Amino acid sequence: MTHLTKYYIWLTMALGYRSPKPKALCKLYGDISRFYSGGEREWRLSGVLSDKDITSLSNTPLSKAYDVIERCNGLNISLLSLDDPGYPARLSEIYDPPAVLYFKGRIPDFENRLSIAVVGTRNATAYGKMTSHVLSGSLAKVGVIVISGGAVGIDSLSHTAALEAGGITVCVLGCGINFPYLTANKKLRQNIAERGAVISEYPPDYPPGKYTFPERNRIISGLSDGVLVIEAGVKSGSLITAREAVEQGRDVFAVMGNITSPYSQGTNALIKEGAVPVTDFTDITSYYPRFGIEGEPDDMVQELPVHKTDIDVSEEAAVVYKSITADPIHIDSITSASGLPVRKVLQAITELELEGLIAADKGRMYRII
Repeated sequence: MTHLTKYYIWLTMALGYRSPKPKALCKLYGDISRFYSGGEREWRLSGVLSDKDITSLSNTPLSKAYDVIERCNGLNISLLSLDDPGYPARLSEIYDPPAVLYFKGRIPDFENRLSIAVVGTRNATAYGKMTSHVLSGSLAKVGVIVISGGAVGIDSLSHTAALEAGGITVCVLGCGINFPYLTANKKLRQNIAERGAVISEYPPDYPPGKYTFPERNRIISGLSDGVLVIEAGVKSGSLITAREAVEQGRDVFAVMGNITSPYSQGTNALIKEGAVPVTDFTDITSYYPRFGIEGEPDDMVQELPVHKTDIDVSEEAAVVYKSITADPIHIDSITSASGLPVRKVLQAITELELEGLIAADKGRMYRII
């Protein structure tokens, strides 16, 4: 955060979060405080703002920006504004970059490391889950930054696979970082912040809305060298990200899917329109020789584990085992899915752990192995 960040917060509060005008003003003035202190006369002379914009600026006190900064300090949320040397250069080059980025964790070196956005449906099929795990994990394993949106489905699977591979992943939210969005993924977001960053263009407590997720998609693609779409229907939000990528001059990759599946219609259409088809991670990394990434198709990470059929456990343990997934699942969700009393579930989990059928993660989460 610089001493000018407060003015960029003020601009976004007055002009909106996807406005290209803060970027234009940043280029025009350099020191944005000169624009602020110039008052209404200077605002009109800038030639950037409409009458409505000027009224909005006049009605937005700078004190609101100070309140946001104070809130961020209390929550240990960091800020980057367009004038900050640490602001990702490639993101600043898009038509309408966020005037302010709020984040937890550490912003990766996007300029010197290949970064690929991985997006897809929330209702991932078994094929989509497996593909997301293999491709995202493989990319992370060879040093690629994996970017996604933190939602259920392909997003979460991609983040998880990148973390399991020991890589770096970035989550771009469509709400404020402190807003209780998708609480089941709270632990995942914490893990992401430890190895990468959780990012938003919205103040900490800003709620998600009709336009916030489409707006954040331009950031996902803007931070990336290319966008990989794994599963997407014809009206999927992932296709919005793909369109943003094309407009920003990014590459688009897609995984061919089942031609009878509604979750593959969008990805198949992208390939017909010119997206690069992907069968393994080298189809992506070989597209960017300047990063010098080494890796062969045989180096891909393992597929997601599946439930074993020949297990010798108690009846209750068998029921609980079927309720546990390859993705970490909380004990409360396991209990709900199994329909068994908590005491029986805990006994079954102990039995399954001793049999080497499941593993425990932090936060009372379990997964099959």
